[in-house]
Amino acid sequence: MIKRIFLTAAVTVFATGLLSAPALAAHCPKDVKKINAALSKVSGEKMMMAKDSAAKGLTLHKTGNHKEAIKVLHAAMKDLGISH
Repeated sequence: MIKRIFLTAAVTVFATGLLSAPALAAHCPKDVKKINAALSKVSGEKMMMAKDSAAKGLTLHKTGNHKEAIKVLHAAMKDLGISH
């Protein structure tokens, strides 16, 4: 009985991970678009930071590291005052 519960829990966690990866993958480009749209409202150091973060996030996205890409992009969005 307990073996069955653990097996069900493991399968559920694994399936959730597989299903959430595509959702994260689609999320990255949308965040980059939001950052790029906000660039016209900032200048100087904030603009350079946002451009660098958007480029880094997109690179991480393309290499398949979506979790790290989301972290980078959301940090940039927070600095720019953009909601995600």
